[in-house]
Amino acid sequence: MKPISKIFFKGLIAVIPLTLTLYLLFWFAGTVELWLEHIFKFFLPDSWYIRGLGLVLGLPLVFFFGAFLESRTFLRLFNNLEELIVQIPIVKSIYKSIRDISSLFSSGSKGQFKQVVLVKVPHDTVQRIGFITLTDFEDVLHPFIPDDQIAVYLPLSYSIGGGTTIIISRENVTEIDMSIEDALRFVATAGVVGNAKDDEKDR
Repeated sequence: MKPISKIFFKGLIAVIPLTLTLYLLFWFAGTVELWLEHIFKFFLPDSWYIRGLGLVLGLPLVFFFGAFLESRTFLRLFNNLEELIVQIPIVKSIYKSIRDISSLFSSGSKGQFKQVVLVKVPHDTVQRIGFITLTDFEDVLHPFIPDDQIAVYLPLSYSIGGGTTIIISRENVTEIDMSIEDALRFVATAGVVGNAKDDEKDR
């Protein structure tokens, strides 16, 4: 019979991720609801508003906004709006940072993680897992960076969004057969959590 403490901690490990996930989902839903509630009440009478209506209307609103972005005309207007936003000093920094972080996980974005790699820093005995983010510097700092250099993002363990980007020679980078999702999980948990296939086997 397994010790009670071992069974307890096994249940605790299973409950904590579920609880935090649900908490974040409810927090996000509540925040969106609060924003859309004010927008709804601005255009329509307060008596028409029902709790949760903002979120319900928000989902199709986001969908239709994405659909409109498929139109060249609407996309051009949106790009023009972005150009105006990035002209505002403080707003520019906040907006571009959020946009760039979001684009990392967009399958259609040029700024996405391209490949999982092992990085060996010169004069160092360790290797680190990283993600190639840029292989062509023609439009970014091209005069200062040799052609054999690439940009690699090195995330930090147990840190949401933390990490550093390095410019390194291709010869110090080795591509590995690992999905970006599995690599992110591995780094985020300092190697404690395996890949998705291992989780399925454990179950």
